Formats: sequence, C-alpha cells, structure tokens
Amino acid sequence: MRHGVKSFAQGQNTKQGGSRCFVFWAVAGRTQAAEGKLATSFFAAEIGLDPISAFAKNSGALVQLFEKKESITFAALRKELGLSKNNEFNLEIGNKKLKGNITACEIRSKFPAWDNLPDEKQKALVEDLLTITKKSVLKNRLTRHWQLDANTAVQLCMLEFEPGHGSLSLKAIKKLLPFLEKGQIYSDARISAGYGYEVQEIQVKDKLGAPPFLPNPIVSKGLHELRRLVNAIIAEYGKPDAIRIEMARDLEMNTTKYQNHLKQQKANTKANDEAEQKFKEQAALNPHLKLSKYPSKTDKLKYRLWQDQKNCCAYSGKTISLSELFSANVEVDHIWPYSLSLDDSYMNKVVCYVKENRNKGQRTPIDAFGGNSEQWNQITQAISRWDKSLKSKRDRFFTHNAELQQRDFISSQLNDTRYISREAQKYLKQLGCDISVSKGTTTAWLRHIWGLNDLIGETDKKERTDHRHHAIDAVVIACVDRRLYQDLVKTAQYLEKTQTGLDMRDVVIDPPWQSLRSDLETKLAEIIVAHAPQLKLNGELHEVTGAGFIECVGNVNRKNLDGTFTQVDKIIDPVVKDIVTEHLANYSNNPKQAFAEGVKVLHKDGITPIKRVRLLQSETTLAKLEKSKYGAKDKQGKVFKWLAYGNLHHVEIVKNTSTGAYSGHFVTMMEAHRRAMTGSKSAAKRGVNREAIIKTDHGAEAEFAMALHRNDLVSVEKEGRRVFYRVQKLESGDNRIVLRLHTTTTLDNKSEEIYFSINKESFEK
Repeated sequence: MRHGVKSFAQGQNTKQGGSRCFVFWAVAGRTQAAEGKLATSFFAAEIGLDPISAFAKNSGALVQLFEKKESITFAALRKELGLSKNNEFNLEIGNKKLKGNITACEIRSKFPAWDNLPDEKQKALVEDLLTITKKSVLKNRLTRHWQLDANTAVQLCMLEFEPGHGSLSLKAIKKLLPFLEKGQIYSDARISAGYGYEVQEIQVKDKLGAPPFLPNPIVSKGLHELRRLVNAIIAEYGKPDAIRIEMARDLEMNTTKYQNHLKQQKANTKANDEAEQKFKEQAALNPHLKLSKYPSKTDKLKYRLWQDQKNCCAYSGKTISLSELFSANVEVDHIWPYSLSLDDSYMNKVVCYVKENRNKGQRTPIDAFGGNSEQWNQITQAISRWDKSLKSKRDRFFTHNAELQQRDFISSQLNDTRYISREAQKYLKQLGCDISVSKGTTTAWLRHIWGLNDLIGETDKKERTDHRHHAIDAVVIACVDRRLYQDLVKTAQYLEKTQTGLDMRDVVIDPPWQSLRSDLETKLAEIIVAHAPQLKLNGELHEVTGAGFIECVGNVNRKNLDGTFTQVDKIIDPVVKDIVTEHLANYSNNPKQAFAEGVKVLHKDGITPIKRVRLLQSETTLAKLEKSKYGAKDKQGKVFKWLAYGNLHHVEIVKNTSTGAYSGHFVTMMEAHRRAMTGSKSAAKRGVNREAIIKTDHGAEAEFAMALHRNDLVSVEKEGRRVFYRVQKLESGDNRIVLRLHTTTTLDNKSEEIYFSINKESFEK
C-alpha cells in the first residue's frame, strides 16, 4: 500500500501584497492495526507563495519523506518544501509532530525487503499480519507463502501495530486515494468517491421520545431529566416555538487564557511522551511483565499520577518502583468512589497498590483508613508532599461517604456539561423547534446588566448558595436570541481589542420587557426546589472499626499510643494505666513528645513495649449492645467485635390510635438491605417470606403515617405560613429529623435548618 499521499486546496487572498492561505494537507493511507483501517490527519500551513505550485513541485519528495519516517518535524517539512523559518504551520502551535507511515516503518525494521514489494503485495502482506491472529499459523504463512526465513517470520509475528485510528475499509481507501492524490481535501474526496456526508431528514415529533443510548452516565441521566421536563412543559403549555440551551464554556479565549491553554497542552504532551518512553524501557528491561509494545491510555495516566504522587502509593505511602508501576500490582483508583460521585476527572484519580485498593473498597480514604491512626498518618504525610496545585485532590481524602451521598448533582465536570449541551441540542431537534445555543459568559453579563443577581442574595454577585440561581439563569438564557447574542459577541471582541480596561458588565442593554425583574422576583418566591430522595441501598451497612465487649465492664476498643492519645483515664488495665500516666508525666503530659517515633513505653519487666491499650468506650449491658450494634461473628458463630450500624435508610412514622402520640421507627441500611434480600430468588428457594423495604404494619394500635428518606420534601408551618424543607439527616438517638430549607445548596447556615422531633406537638403544626 502506498502511504503519505497528500492533498491541497488554495485558500483566499486575505493579505495585501501576498497570498495568505491555509493549505489542508491530508496524509492518507496509513494502514494501522485495526483490520486495514485508514488513519487520516490534517494540518494547515500559512505560506507567502502559491500553494498549488509549492506542493505540486515537492509532492514526490514529500510522499517519500512520510513513507520512510515514523514522525516528521515541522523543521524537516519546511526544509523539504523550501520554506523559511518565518513560515509556520498551524499545528506547530501545539508543539506537535506529524506522524508518518508507522506501519511501513515497523515492517521495514523487521523485513528490509519491504520496499521491493509492489503495492498489491504490500497490501496483501499487511492484511495477513492483521487478520491472522494465531502466531503459529501466521509463521507458517510467512515462511511458506511469502518465502521468508524463519527468523524474519518470527520477528514479523511479534509485531504490534499502533492502535487507535479512524475506520475506513481497504475498499474505501482505494476509492479515496485517487482524489486525494489530485489535490482534493478529505471532505471533497469523500463526495467525489461517492461517500458524501449524509444529511438525515429529521422526523418532527409532538413530544420527545426516549433519548439515545450514551455511555456517559451523567449525560444519559441529564437527557432523561430533560425529556421529563420538556414533555411536562409541552403537556401544560404546548410545543414551544424556540428552545435556548446554555453551552458551558466561554465566548472566546483571550490571549492570556489561550497561552495558558497551550502551556498546559504542551505539558500534557511532554508527560505522555515521557510515559511512553519509560513504558518501552520497562518492557525491554522486564520481559517477565509481558507488557505490550505500546502503552495504553491507562499506562500513561499511571505515569502522570505516579509523578504527581512523588512515586508513592496514595493509600499506604509506600514507594512504587517504575517496574511495579506498569504491572498488575498497581492500578488507578477513584478517590471518591465512582458509584457515589460519577466523577472520572483527573483530580479524582490516584495510583495505588491493588491490595490497598481492595481494602478501600467503595469508600472514601478517610472512611476506609481513618480508623487506623498509623496508616492514616502515613497517608496524610505522603499527600502533604504533593504539589500545591493538587490541593483539591488532597482535600478529597478528607471527605466522608455520607457527605457525597448528600450532594444533589454529584459531578459538575466541565467536559460532561459540554457533552450534555451538545447532545441536548441534537436530541431536541426532533421537536422541529428553533434550537439555539448561548454561552455561560453571555448569561453572566446579562444577569448583572439587568440587575438580577441580588434577587436571591445580598450582593450583585451570583448567589450559588441558593438553588434558584438556576431559574434566574434559565430566564436569561431564554431571552438570548440570535440578534442579542451576536451583538454581545461583537461587543466583546471589540472591547478586548480596543478597550481592555473596560468591564463588559458596564455595557447597557435593555431587558426584553421593563417589568422583567419584578416578574421574576414574584415567580422565584413560588418555586419549590425538587430534590432526589435517597432511596438506593448503597450506603455503608456498618462502620469500619468496631469494639469488643467484656462482661461487667462494657464496650471496649483498642487504640494506638501516638501523638493524639489523651484518653488515659479510660484505660481498663490499672497496671497499664499507671505506667502510661507516669510516662506522660515524664514528658510534661505532652503526648506528641511522650509517644513520638522512637520513644518506647515499657511494661514493668522493662523489655516488653506497650504499643496499644484497651479503652472503655461505654458502660453497657450485652442486651442493650445487641439492639444498638451489629455483632461480627467468627467461623464458630461467636461474636468477636461489635460494630455501629452505618447510615439510616429511612424512618417509619406511626401514630398511636389510642393516644394520638407519634413515634419513629428508624431503619438502618443493613435492615433495609436484609428486607430487600427477602425478595431474591435464593430467599424464595429457602422459603423466606418476602418483606417490603418500608414496613407499614407496626401493630394493632399503630397507624402508619409516612416514611421519610433523606432529601424527601416536607412542609412545616412557621409564623403562619407553610415553609418547605428537605430531610437532611435522620437522628435515631434523639428521635428526630434534621430539616434543611429546600432552596439552600450548603450546610453552613444554621438558620436554614430546624430539628423536627417525632412527637404529637410537631405533627400538629
């Protein structure tokens, strides 16, 4: 197969005294490792001479250049074209090289006679290498049919072609190449070859059908929510004439942002190149690891994370060697469990040993390792050495699972938001409405200009602590038609070029109607924010650390003697208690000095060190303990540790028909899970009766009133009016529910929460 075929097209004359044009140059026909599929790359060059003659004159030499090299620098390209250093290619800005015919170079390195084969035989050989997957069969084919010696045949069998290129069949490539050779750009060549881009006719519908399948769970959920909302609006008001969507990105990148973007892009490229080099070195040095020839995206990601983490495991602080890094003993993990956060961003990823990752499970680091003070200290010391730019990643280590479960929109990654915007636009087209897209900067400008920021806040800044700021944004977005948007874009471009000191928020643009602000204020007061109730059985069944139990003493647990130890009075053993007390006194009762690394606390024999002590956690009886704790049993069925139950799933509120009193039956996640499992096939085979997760029968005189989960909405009478709250927290110990104002996005403001006791007085409000 011939590789490195180019195409070119003349641009417009936009400069006085010379031709300023972009030349699109298609490198076609690079067969890669995916069933003879074609990879095509484009780049443009700005030159001060006639492009047709320049490329036509050098086309033969350029074909050979790309045929013989795996990669070509822009300096080499300029030299081949006879251009000066002042001529710049647009892809050169990103500090990229252009790929040559990598496949041919790989084969040539093992089979020098490759260039002597005619085109048809080259194609046939490549097809054999790609399609015959069994090595022994391929070797026989190469030695018998192709008449290669055994050594060359083995070398070709071991080739691994670079993965990840565009999908075009050999038949399509044959049709496209003649037009590319004539100078057509790829899109024109497709049309000439009969592969024109199809324009699908949209069948207009009265309401939205089911959204298409998308692999991104956040985007998929977003489209389903969009369908529910839009169809509800259509049912109430009819099909809209126009739909506006806000795209989550800036209008334009200014010079500073653009330079920062390029800087980051170059850094990422450099890191990936370095990762590829290190990977290949380790593959050569450690054949027992059986690494592939080319690193995967995960391998490159491992290397970048490993560098960020100062070559240490994120969950143990132990050093990871370079050879271990690419082995199966080390893997990438999500700091916040993906099942809870749906956050697949770089800042939510670390590398760690597989063993530590299994210990962590679907928990955050502090929930998984915080109970082991020695390991937690190692972790915190290790992450404290990370670069300051990784502060947000470090902070994630201290987030509890419970905090993640309380978040409304689990992940707000910019890439996901952009993806949602793009897919939403395509999805909504089936309604046949006028669909247009505005951008985030536009919305921010207009909120300020029209005086809408302080409708739900005290200042002229967007109030993000109130969910209703989304409603304000929606109104602004709906008002941005094409004319207004174009005016804003032109103004932004003009001011950036001519008056960089002027704030765009000082521009005066009249609202679409004069009473916009007062009308919106009225509607905001009527909004009730919807929250998704936490119905899933995905919380912890019990706490990670537990306690023992000693008859006639109570609840007991163990604690390391370290710099945080202060509970001397709770030590059970009186002899050990006296020793530790005396030891502390020798260090002025300073635990950091008394239990510092290298300082030993010795038993009376003067030899045996005291590293851990047993503490009385609480005085209780076994009967009470069985009601409030989960007993973990050994193989003999004996309880060896008592663990506090994990999150509460819901509370069942019942009313006594005789007295009118209300009581709450708090159901743990473990109990809810047990009830759910009674509906499984295995339970049915064992003859277990099926139970509902929410139990409504609590006795003859108990009338079921309701069940409440976290994020359920309730209304409470306050100062003569109904105020809506969401259930923030269930507190079984105090027989109450913590309620949070439905509009608030944070847990900081205590005035926005109330404690609702489950009793007759509360329910009469």
